[in-house]
Amino acid sequence: MRAALLPLSLLVLAGCPQDVVVNTLVPEIVITPGELAYGEQAVPVPVAQDLIISNGGRADLQVDLAFEGDGAFTFDPMTLTIQPGEAQVVLATFTPDTFLEFTGTLTVTSNDIETPTVDVAVSGTGVDLPVPDIDFSSRVLDFGTVDVDSSASDFFLLRNAGEATLSLEAVDQSGSGAFSLITDPSNTDIAGGGEVPVLIQYAPTNADGDGGTLLFTSNDPDEGTVEVALLGNGGGDFDWPEAVINCPGSAEPPENISLNGDGSNDPGGNLPLSYEWSLTERPPGSRAELQNLVSVDTRFFADIAGTFEVQLIVENAQGVRSAPDRCEIAAIPTDELHVELTWDTSRADLDLHLLQEDGVLFDNNTDATWCNPRPNWGGAGTADNPSLDIDDRGGFGPENINIEAPADGEYTVAVHYFEEHGDDAVTATVRIYSYGVLELTRSRILSRNEVWNVAQVNWPEGTVGVLSQEPEAATARSCN
Repeated sequence: MRAALLPLSLLVLAGCPQDVVVNTLVPEIVITPGELAYGEQAVPVPVAQDLIISNGGRADLQVDLAFEGDGAFTFDPMTLTIQPGEAQVVLATFTPDTFLEFTGTLTVTSNDIETPTVDVAVSGTGVDLPVPDIDFSSRVLDFGTVDVDSSASDFFLLRNAGEATLSLEAVDQSGSGAFSLITDPSNTDIAGGGEVPVLIQYAPTNADGDGGTLLFTSNDPDEGTVEVALLGNGGGDFDWPEAVINCPGSAEPPENISLNGDGSNDPGGNLPLSYEWSLTERPPGSRAELQNLVSVDTRFFADIAGTFEVQLIVENAQGVRSAPDRCEIAAIPTDELHVELTWDTSRADLDLHLLQEDGVLFDNNTDATWCNPRPNWGGAGTADNPSLDIDDRGGFGPENINIEAPADGEYTVAVHYFEEHGDDAVTATVRIYSYGVLELTRSRILSRNEVWNVAQVNWPEGTVGVLSQEPEAATARSCN
């Protein structure tokens, strides 16, 4: 007969010796770094550090921050809950407003029984260092009266009145689409004391007047964003249609990218909207083209890694155009090894090869290329097998070979000029990405049936070494 089960509490009282200690689940706080020392920083430029608070215990860690000291320091967030084995970041920012030394103490209070409070010393000094300073020859560009269905151009000067480099982000345009940027300073750097002209064209489609704005965002410490007003034919007093792209922001090449503008609107209700898409930027060597240029949706094939930019302009039922909305997409390889080949003619057929250590060109077992696009190097379905995802036979490329997680060893990247089809000599370009970072770009002129040994990739280091051999005649033209 099975014995009756006793409650756990009775078993502990009855069976455990008096000196037995029962362990409980408790949190344990770990703070890195132990001090926030900013050193000398330019007035009034903000600088941030990460304060990492970790929980090395086995219960939730409850954290509260309190700061005592000079007001040049800020911390975000001030309250945290951190699960066991996890960590959270507190953004600690120092913004000196005078040329003085700043100090303080950040007190971290938690439910860690052994270390309920931890003090973190904070210090920094404001000094007179070069800073960028954005400036404009005018913050209002008025075109006056311009006839409908004609155009006029004008400009203003964008200056850096500071001594440090001024770095601009993408210029954001809003309002009437009658204004267009002819020279766009987006994502450029301007040296201290330098200036660039910003040329604008105004092409009105009605006599009601137009207004708009250009928003400039930069690393200027006291004017991070600045607006320049655009006026034409009196400026107008109505709301213009607005183009809005549902922008993914990133992609994993090669990948089909779908975009839509269904968030676009017209405040006046002058519907339906018509759509005008354009691909305004693509990486060198890309052959990407937009599909469905005049519908609410569009798409393109991000064939290689790099930056793509798509623009949308909408027009309402009265023929009034919006300012353009722009979507920048960073195509970054997720496979740990990504190799691309492009070339500069329309008919030649070039082939990309990736060889294992001591591999032989066109060998079925050791060479990944068009006739053996997915060799079985590590076993069926494993992440260290290469894949030729694009084999282009009609000129320009691209071709690319990827390995999700390469096995340790050395790999050779090579290019074979297979057939010219009347194109004669071509310039081939190879780009090699390691762990998502572009490590090498090389170009070389090739003739028919030449082999170019481009580079050696060392894994797991992810380093890329240039191979200096001159192109040589291929000894084979197909796999064996």
